[in-house]
Amino acid sequence: MDITEFDMGLRRDGYRVVNTGVKPNLIAPNHCHDFDAKSLVLGGEITITCNNTAVTYRAGQCFAVPCGTMHAEHVGAEGVALLSGRRRAGAPLTREAFESDLRREGFDITHGGQKACFTEDQHAHDFDVRIMVLGGEITLARDGKSTTFKPGDCCEIPEGCQHTTQVGPEGVAYVVGKAYRHAS
Repeated sequence: MDITEFDMGLRRDGYRVVNTGVKPNLIAPNHCHDFDAKSLVLGGEITITCNNTAVTYRAGQCFAVPCGTMHAEHVGAEGVALLSGRRRAGAPLTREAFESDLRREGFDITHGGQKACFTEDQHAHDFDVRIMVLGGEITLARDGKSTTFKPGDCCEIPEGCQHTTQVGPEGVAYVVGKAYRHAS
């Protein structure tokens, strides 16, 4: 499956797109999500077990897990990198659900913010970041495009992504998840 085609399909179908990397040998016993999930495996492998049937997915393969479906996940020895989409029916993503998603995927969670009009020059992180804005606004510029995020909006900054930020005139408060995906 082509990455661009998969990404466009997720967006067309109302999914929030996230890049996910999961550490090697993670085992998530039977559970269900409060969202529909679709994923394209970019590298590594993951085994999804539904209805006592285990299926292993590798690079280039896609899988879907509908909202409320009981399933288990077992990540292979090399970990797994995924381009995923999440679609919640009805209400928008809550802070609690956002934090639950972060914890499930191994992110460290902190609450923070920045003062009004704070700016950061172009830089990149050696970790993945996901942010949910709780108050105020922040503008993120990357790949030649700027996007302003307001309360309830989420963004993702993958490891190595060059970007700048500009905080709005009221400052910004947010929940941030940070995850190192490579062994130190």
